Formats: sequence, C-alpha cells, structure tokens
Amino acid sequence: MFRIAVFILFLFGLATGFAWLADNPGTVTVQWPWLDKSVEVSLLQAVIAMTIIVLVIMMSWWVVSGVLNSPKLFGRWRKGRRRDKGYAALSSGLVAAGAGNASVARKLAKESDKLLENEPLVALLTAQTNLLEGKRADARDNFQSMLENDETKLLGLRGLFIEAEREGEAEAAAHFAREAIKTEPGTPWASQAVLKSQALSGEWEAALKTLETNRASGIFEKHEYLRKRAVLLTAQAMSEENSSPDTAKSHAMAAHKADTAFVPAAVAASRIAQRLGDNRRAAKVLETCWKQTPHPELSETFIHLKSGDSAKDRMKRANKLLKKAPDSIESQVIVAKAAIEVGDFKLARESMETVLGKETTERACLIMADIEEAEHGDQGRVREWLSRAINAQRDACWTADGIVSNEWRPFSPITGKLDAFEWKVPVADMIKTEAIDYSSLVHEPLPAPESVTEPDTKIVDVETDDKPIIEAAVTTVAAAAVVEAVTNDNAGDTVEKGFSDETKSDNVAEENIIDIEAVNDEKPSDNSETVTKQEDKTQDSEEVVADESDSNSEKSPYANLDLDPDQDGRIDHHPDDPGIKEGDKPKKKGMFF
Repeated sequence: MFRIAVFILFLFGLATGFAWLADNPGTVTVQWPWLDKSVEVSLLQAVIAMTIIVLVIMMSWWVVSGVLNSPKLFGRWRKGRRRDKGYAALSSGLVAAGAGNASVARKLAKESDKLLENEPLVALLTAQTNLLEGKRADARDNFQSMLENDETKLLGLRGLFIEAEREGEAEAAAHFAREAIKTEPGTPWASQAVLKSQALSGEWEAALKTLETNRASGIFEKHEYLRKRAVLLTAQAMSEENSSPDTAKSHAMAAHKADTAFVPAAVAASRIAQRLGDNRRAAKVLETCWKQTPHPELSETFIHLKSGDSAKDRMKRANKLLKKAPDSIESQVIVAKAAIEVGDFKLARESMETVLGKETTERACLIMADIEEAEHGDQGRVREWLSRAINAQRDACWTADGIVSNEWRPFSPITGKLDAFEWKVPVADMIKTEAIDYSSLVHEPLPAPESVTEPDTKIVDVETDDKPIIEAAVTTVAAAAVVEAVTNDNAGDTVEKGFSDETKSDNVAEENIIDIEAVNDEKPSDNSETVTKQEDKTQDSEEVVADESDSNSEKSPYANLDLDPDQDGRIDHHPDDPGIKEGDKPKKKGMFF
C-alpha cells in the first residue's frame, strides 16, 4: 500500500513538472566553438532529448557489459544447474533411505557427493545408507568425520550417541551427550540423556541440577518438571533412608510437595516419618495422597501406621479411608480386610459384594476365600474361590517395559527411562472378565457329611481269610467316589451331590464286590500275589499324588506377581485338587479297578 502511494505521488509530480514547462516555455541555446552559429531549442525539447540520450547510453553499456561478462555468466548458470541436480539427487536419496531402499540411496548418495561440495546432508545420507546396509563401522566413521565441521558437529554427536545406545555402551552415550551440551547448551536429547545417565548411576544431586537446567531451557513443561523432580527426590530419599533418616525425610516431603498424587513419594515420606516417630505427619501425607489417588500401598501403610494397634484400631482407620474415597474399590477392599480381622463377616461380605459387582480379580477372589474359611471353615467354598482366583484377571502391579516389580523403582531396568514404572495390569494378563452376580454366591451352609471320614487302615491276613480283602476293596471304592465328588470343578453343587447320594456309592461298591467274588472263585490261589501287586500300585499312586500335591502347593496365586512376563503362571486346577474330572469312572485293572 505504501509503495502504491509513493508511485502515485511520483506520477503526480512528473505530470505537474511537464505542465509547468508547458505553461512556461523557454529556450535552450547550445553553442560550440567549432560551430558558426548556436542552436536554440525549447526547454521541453531539451529535456526529452537528454532523457533519450541517457537511455541510449544505458542500453549500450548493458549490451557491452553482457558481452564482456558472458563467460562468467555462463559459468554461474552451469554451476547453478549442477547444484540444482545435486540437491534433487540428495532429496531423492533421503527419501530412498527413509523408505529403506539401500541400493537407490547409495547410488544417489554418490551422485549428490559429486555434484555438491561441503554439503552436510550428503554426509548424513552416506551414514544412513551405511546403516541400512549394516555397515555400522563405516557409519560411525561418517559421524566421526562430521565432528571436524562446526556445522555438522552436533549431527555427528547425535549419530554417535544413538549408535552407542544401540550397542549398550551407556558410558560412551553419556559422553557424547555431554559433548553435545558443551557444543550447544539446551539440546533436548542431550539434556535428557545426561539426566538419564545420572539417574542410572545414582547421582541424584547432579540429576536434580540437570533437571533445573532443563527447566530453565524450556525443555520440560511445568507438570513434567514437577513429576520428574518428585521421582528424583523420592529415589534420593529411599537411598538415604537407612544412612541418614532426617535428610531422607526432608527429601521425601519435598517430593510429596512437588506432586501430592505421587504414591511412592507419599509412601516413602510416611514410612520415614513413622520411623522417626512423627506419626501425625505420616498420617497426613497418606490422607492427602489418598484423596487424589486411592492405592493399596497407601491403605496398607495407613492402617498399619502404629505397630501396636489392635484390629479394632485398624478397622477405624479403614473406615476413615472409606469416608475420604467412598467410590473407590480400594476403600471397600481395605474395609473387608479389616472386617475379617475383627470378625465382622457381614460387613466384609457387603464390601466385597461392591467390589465383585465392578470387577472380578485375583485379589477379590482370595479375600472371599479368606472370608469363607474364617467364618465357616467351608473348604468346598474355599476351593471354589481359589479356582476362581486362578482364572481371574490379575490385579494391577508396578510394571515397566514388560517387567513386573513388587516395589516401585525410579527407572526401568531395561531402557533406563526415568519414571517408567506404572501401576497397571500387565499387558500379557489383561483378560476381560464379567462381574459376578453376587446373589448367586451367597454362602449357604452345607450339611456336615457323615460319610466323609478317612478309611480305617486294616492289616489283612491274605492267607487265612478272603473276607477282609473284600471289605478293604469296598472301603477303597467308596473313598474314591467321595473324592471324585469333592474335587469336581463345580465344587459347590457337586459336594452336596457327593455327600447326599450314598446309594450311588453303595451300588458301585456292590458291583465291585461281585467282580471281586468272581475273581476269588476263579483264582483263589492268586489272592496273595494280587493283593501284593495292588498294594504296591496303591503306594505308587499315593506317592505320585503326594509329589504332584507338593509340587502344586508351591504355585500360589500370589506368585503370579513375580513371574516372568512371558509366563502367565496359570495352572489347570487348584493345588488341592488331585485332578479327577466329572464323568470319569475308574477302569477295571487287576483285582480292584
């Protein structure tokens, strides 16, 4: 707009000048000594003539200078064309390298290297091509050569840093990161790499200073800065807890102040404060964090804040947590646990009814098993809940990069990333389960079965009497029928059926008695050998069952939290279950079966 105004003013001035000359005509006299007379022209004609003469001179000079500078101009044109072809090849080469086409990238890298001189991107394309072809040593040489040029030094350090991390050379990677910070302070990747290296080596003070520098450089936002500061201060407090409790307490409190919703900071601050006798501060920290982030570690720490408290005191603390977070599942769980301790099983069941209505996890099933065992001692119900726990979805735990830890750690043991551990269900164990209809699981006491007794052990004299042999066979068959009913998958319904159908067991026993009598009539002389073999088989089977029971008893549902992430730790049946399935009938082998 300004230029248009200036142009209009210029035209207006020019028109005004010509109008003035037209209104005020004058003459211009030109006289040279070699002319006999002078030449007189009007002023307007003289101005026009001078303008034409200047234009002719300018055009003549442009033509002459163009002819004289033509070789130089031709060289510039050729050089520009060569540069354009080089950049076109370089651009195509970078695209080919990004697409993973190593052969095309190598060809274009050579072409761009011939056409372009001192171009940093050519060295980068060559290094990327070497990496695609697996020539890592040549790629490192390319990055190393970039360090000699100030323009490409930071690029070379970045490439060397990535290669060092890829090969697991943490010290070399940290060295290149520090050199990058010296070259250009505030480089994001270098600052974060130095912070990671200091955290891995336990240099918490240096890591905090680096974090402050990064915050001043604008690398981290405020919430990221406060979170990482809380992580570093918590790790520092945990490392100083045994050697310097007072210093550890100040650091833990600072971490809690930086992020009041950070559970590890609250737990560490509470634990250290309790150790120093400041229970009031410990409780306040836990309550503040509980309002924002209900967590099982917070609840367990809070109810066991005083080691000498009774079960009623722990129940009061559990109710206090319930009031502060009534909609949280963790509140219901901790109330149920405390209610079991005080013997209030009705409250425990009501709390677990709320939990099971939302989710069915391993922990919830185990708590229900504890309720059944503590209130009624009903082993059938206990086994039912234990079997549900085996197949239920796993509870959340501290996990990072596929690694499960019982305790929170400040960084990942795999990648070394700071604040990598998260409280969540491991990805490999995310199983969608529907909530249980609690009304169908209400405890109904079962009648005490009279037939569930251990069979009496009798010493049989084979040579003198055959009747004790038959009685032992009947006892064994009846016991097998009872075991089959007790260990069925649907324990609740089948136990009642197994304990009530006594006639079925009697029929099975009578059939086996008939078979035994027939065998005794046909081969009376082989009784002693048959009984001996059967006793050997019975002892062998008991040893096998005992071995399986011992091996399975080591597999607890709680052991799933410490398993390798590649194994889900699940078993086909409960350790107390010998593995007999519904519908299986004992096959007749030898004398008894």
